[in-house]
Amino acid sequence: MKQLVISVIGKDRPGIVDQLSAIVLQHQGNWLASSLTELAGQFAGILHIEVPPEQMAALSHELMHQADLLVNIAEGADAAAPQNKQVAITVTANDRNGIVQEVTQALSNLGISLSKIQTHVDSAPNWGGLIFSAKLLVPCDSEQQLITIQETLESLADDLMVDIEQD
Repeated sequence: MKQLVISVIGKDRPGIVDQLSAIVLQHQGNWLASSLTELAGQFAGILHIEVPPEQMAALSHELMHQADLLVNIAEGADAAAPQNKQVAITVTANDRNGIVQEVTQALSNLGISLSKIQTHVDSAPNWGGLIFSAKLLVPCDSEQQLITIQETLESLADDLMVDIEQD
């Protein structure tokens, strides 16, 4: 089976996921994972699917020719690489321009590649400002590395809180 990573964007409307899943199924594909969301009236998604090699070209062609969707397809690695222990980190702070860059640069400077990041901004109850929140999934090899990650992130700002969840 061939692994594909597919990004999709288009004006949000009912039925997009059904449309994509029908195409995957039609080409004997298996939908392994996805992250799908509506952002500012646009549907945005990333899919991880596997498909028989003989179906890959037809599937790619059909997906790329959806009139209402912008689709990009990348071939993934055939075998899963061994995974390090993954740690979930939640970062919360007053929202400000550049906070995503500050957090990701700090992790990059530590040599850490993000496995996943999900961010959002909400109104702060009681005072009307905005609160930024990021949920990160990062590989972590040791307790010492985890301490270094937490200390590095907390040093970014006085109002930044870091919560770490381990399995």
